[in-house]
Amino acid sequence: MTVSKNIIITIDVSTYNVKVGFVNEDLKLDSYFNKPFSLINDDPDGFAKSIDMEDLWNKITSSITYLLEKHKSEAVNIIGISSCAQRIACVFLDKQDKIILGSPNDDIRGIDSAYLIEDEFTEEDLFKITGHSPTLLFGLARLLWIKEEQEELYEKIDKFLSLDDWIVYRLTGNCVSDSSSASDSQMFDVIRGKWSSEIIEAFDLNPEIFPDIVDTSSIVGCLKSKLSKQLNLKQKEIPVIKTGGDTQASLIGMGVVEPGDIGITLGTTAPIHLVINKPKIDSNLNFWTTHHSIKGNYLIEANTGKTGKTYDWFKDAFLEDASENQDLIIETYLKKVEPGADSTFAFLGPQLMDFKNQTDIKRGVFIFQPPSTILEELPKKENFAKAVIENIGFGIYENYQALKNFINKINKTFCAGGMAKSKEFCKILTNILNTEISVPQCKDSAFIGMAMNTLIGLKYYSDHKSIVNKLLKFDKYLPEPSLSKKYKNVYIEWKNLKKKLDDL
Repeated sequence: MTVSKNIIITIDVSTYNVKVGFVNEDLKLDSYFNKPFSLINDDPDGFAKSIDMEDLWNKITSSITYLLEKHKSEAVNIIGISSCAQRIACVFLDKQDKIILGSPNDDIRGIDSAYLIEDEFTEEDLFKITGHSPTLLFGLARLLWIKEEQEELYEKIDKFLSLDDWIVYRLTGNCVSDSSSASDSQMFDVIRGKWSSEIIEAFDLNPEIFPDIVDTSSIVGCLKSKLSKQLNLKQKEIPVIKTGGDTQASLIGMGVVEPGDIGITLGTTAPIHLVINKPKIDSNLNFWTTHHSIKGNYLIEANTGKTGKTYDWFKDAFLEDASENQDLIIETYLKKVEPGADSTFAFLGPQLMDFKNQTDIKRGVFIFQPPSTILEELPKKENFAKAVIENIGFGIYENYQALKNFINKINKTFCAGGMAKSKEFCKILTNILNTEISVPQCKDSAFIGMAMNTLIGLKYYSDHKSIVNKLLKFDKYLPEPSLSKKYKNVYIEWKNLKKKLDDL
């Protein structure tokens, strides 16, 4: 007799890709599939961008269909579905649920409406309510842009949803949000845990467009029967469980579930989060306060900037013609080259989070010593590769150190995401930070985080910590005192050079 395999369908919409994974109840990533979705430039300068929402939905359903077809020879029992998405992305719908705007993370059309926000709130007052800045980046500025620039469309807005909320709405027909999604809208009161009446009243917004807030990890409905038929699923009433922000899902999936834990998510950017059990607002109005996906816990967020994007740029620029796997080539370079990369330094963006100085013109710079005698050599590709990785590590270090100021003692440090697949990078990072790092065996930790939330929602477990202790496996990286000492000196030199560059 064939034994049925229990599977959780997990849907992750990242910056550029739809990623669908099948995770079993023991938190093993059984299979996954990803597809890029289409983004549209709505102006010639690239400030205003939108998501092709029809294409996005088709990519979600076709990816699920592909994985179901892949498993058609097995007895698969879908016990739940959960989703997460890029956090700052949002969707505006009319009464017929037609898309008015699907707005991705990097849609900064709100730059033209930031002055409307500044006329009503000081930077400090808005930050104290929402825990976020700058004003141009979030859903509030995008909503006001529609109100000012496209008044007829604004009057038609019936629903404001995060991108993850919209996915849940398409799956179930139920319009809800959770605090992990809502707190990245800049319209949510992070201390009170509800939509901000002050902001809604100040801009004369319709409070009815905002969805009800439910607990993360709760069942929010069942998969629509019409969609079940479309996907050729034989089961009835497949529950859908709310997860929310992709970063929060990634944090849970890497084991960042207790106050004092720090999680480093290595994606297109590298957000670094500290878990706290009471909300705190950064008095310097820089580091964000957000709700974790675990009820009663909050996050202080620093962001190192375009880390994964910098790494991908280096591969494209320096290794485009390589016949071997680019990641393996870089792994070899990192083993070969000593800390400091023979006095080669990279300054390509990753650094201490500082949203107050976003208007400064940034330049990508490599600094190295040119040959002054016939015995000296110019740096090779391996030196530049090491310098790029050390730049990313130093940027993470600066933000990591800043987050330590918000708590008496760090509990554990975790790391996951694309670059965490590199053992050499993890060794470099643990020595730069001079602390032990735990890396989950599944580096695509958002899949695992969504599955963990599903297991909580289905009452398989009562809390996330018990799941971590029972089911998650980690690779541990321990710092070597001699290497940490070397990196401390290299960082000081890197920082001094950066100060000189910033003054140019």
